[in-house]
Amino acid sequence: MVMNTEMKSTIESKFIKETDILNKSFIQDDEGQELGFGYSIRGNRIVLTQDSKGIPVSIEYLADGTKVYHMEQDSKGLPAMHEFKPDGSEIIYLFDAKMHLEKMVNIKANGDKVTFWFSPDGDQIINQEQRQKGGIVFKAMSKEEEATIWLKHDGETISSGSEMLIEHLQGIFAKYLDGMKVA
Repeated sequence: MVMNTEMKSTIESKFIKETDILNKSFIQDDEGQELGFGYSIRGNRIVLTQDSKGIPVSIEYLADGTKVYHMEQDSKGLPAMHEFKPDGSEIIYLFDAKMHLEKMVNIKANGDKVTFWFSPDGDQIINQEQRQKGGIVFKAMSKEEEATIWLKHDGETISSGSEMLIEHLQGIFAKYLDGMKVA
């Protein structure tokens, strides 16, 4: 999955704040807890609740069965989205204070995990794919160049692409690649 700036912007635009929810109505239980209901601008049902610390959480129900949790503050005080898909996969989106996508973690139904990090200026994307079978694949993508390092389970490495980006990956993922001969 190659992530480009347009896809990043699309993800950023999907985040729903409580103020974005249409036709809100609330009910209160006997203990004073509020539960709200409404709709997104795209027509999806929304349930408004709070986490254990009182931070608003908007749960969006998509037509395909996906549930998206929109948290205006995660444990770091920053916005986050957590998507649970019907096939058992999950995608976590972490944003900075200006609502720019910083990191995305895709946990596939088979247990493989792909993590993307986005540079603030949008010029570079780094990803790490941890496979249940086949090892770990590290990638760096810029507007002009791309590089890949594949660390197999047996310790063998295979690399391709820009030498500069390969060196960059070796620096970023030194704890995995320390002492490895990258060919």
